[in-house]
Amino acid sequence: MESLQDIYNSLGDIYEVSEIIASRPNILPALANLLVKVMLDKVYDIRLNHKHFDIAGSEQVVGFTGQGLLVSMVCSEGGLPIKLLAAEGIYPISHGALRPSDLLVKDGAAIPYEFTYTTNNPPPEPSSEFLESWCSILRAEGVEGLLGLSIRDNSVPAIAHEVSDPENRVNRLVFGDDAA
Repeated sequence: MESLQDIYNSLGDIYEVSEIIASRPNILPALANLLVKVMLDKVYDIRLNHKHFDIAGSEQVVGFTGQGLLVSMVCSEGGLPIKLLAAEGIYPISHGALRPSDLLVKDGAAIPYEFTYTTNNPPPEPSSEFLESWCSILRAEGVEGLLGLSIRDNSVPAIAHEVSDPENRVNRLVFGDDAA
């Protein structure tokens, strides 16, 4: 089995992956219909699988919600980067936990590759039949692994602006008035 480092680092750049998916306009409606059909549309969103920067073996990318933004940064071995978060105005609650947030769906499996710090319980796992149907849709278009799932977070608006800082390995998803 591939390591998280190998999986994450093998993901494409957001612009390259976006361009590939944009050239196949039938994929998103087909995946959305599948989510509705199996009643997972309130639990999961369609995710454009991409990386923000490279990670090392003991690292993972973890998202933290702040006022008007979602900040993703590298955490080592489950430790929280308290000083970096404080610089973003984010102070994690003490009883939170790391949970998968973004899933690579490939070869009939859902593989977590990004995480979130939350107090929410994990959602139900997608069935193997659902995952195989998802992969079949993508395989037919030659893009298996490029679109996955993300845990729906109703506190994050659909319209947002993503800004990556690869040098500091921080990614900001800004929403609200600052997203324009």
